[in-house]
Amino acid sequence: MTYAIFNNKLIKTEEIYISPQDRGFRYGDGVFDTLLVRNGKIYQLAWHLRRLEDGLKAIKINFMIYELESLCQQLLDANKVTDGLLRIQITRGVGGRGYLPEEGRNVTLLIEAIDKPKSPSTPATLWQSSYQKISRQALPVQFKLCQGLNSTLARMEATEYKCFDSLLLNEKNEICETSSANIFWFKNGELYTPALDCGVLEGSIRTAVIRLSPFKVHKVAANIDELKKAESVFITNVAWKILAVSELKPIDIKWQSEDLSSQILALLENDIKKAIS
Repeated sequence: MTYAIFNNKLIKTEEIYISPQDRGFRYGDGVFDTLLVRNGKIYQLAWHLRRLEDGLKAIKINFMIYELESLCQQLLDANKVTDGLLRIQITRGVGGRGYLPEEGRNVTLLIEAIDKPKSPSTPATLWQSSYQKISRQALPVQFKLCQGLNSTLARMEATEYKCFDSLLLNEKNEICETSSANIFWFKNGELYTPALDCGVLEGSIRTAVIRLSPFKVHKVAANIDELKKAESVFITNVAWKILAVSELKPIDIKWQSEDLSSQILALLENDIKKAIS
């Protein structure tokens, strides 16, 4: 038996009912966040709550987050979660027959506990996607928005070409991110990653890598030619943390990335241990 938090109450997961009129279901009108749990504690909780609050403001949902920390802990205790993930989703709730929402409606809150995902055992191959990352001028894409069709199509495309994930470029043909991760590359003893201005999701592990890196980190706008000069490439997200990348198809750029990825992952794991001790 598992539990979830639904509108501030602990409920058996199978008993949760979400209205078909909920704007999250109808329009992807909401935000979410995914948090890493280790030894029953949440890594970078304050950072995640800040991003969630900023995301809510960006899409104009009025919701006070001050109860979320205690609700998350209540859910971890109820499900006896030690290692895994938490997913917090907040939608605008029910109201409005079209795109314009009704004012004064209650939002929908759902917090779920997710089992620890299995990390890939080999370096990833990426496919240069034919899809373009949604522009910052179209949506506040640095936050985790409930609509995810852009990433879904890109990830499906990667699978069609027998790759692990797709690399998305922005409207200026600058390196942005993969469908589900931030990207870093290493050259001449320094680390590079796309700047938020490129339309990048502000990932939690991206933030930790920038903070922990023993190398100088450049946040840049760069085209695909920069990856041809790279010595190593890795991608980051909260599920697998750090994953080495071996190749970008179909242009056949290849890297030796495992040593660097292992080094960065060791620094991250040490930071996680310190944070939850």
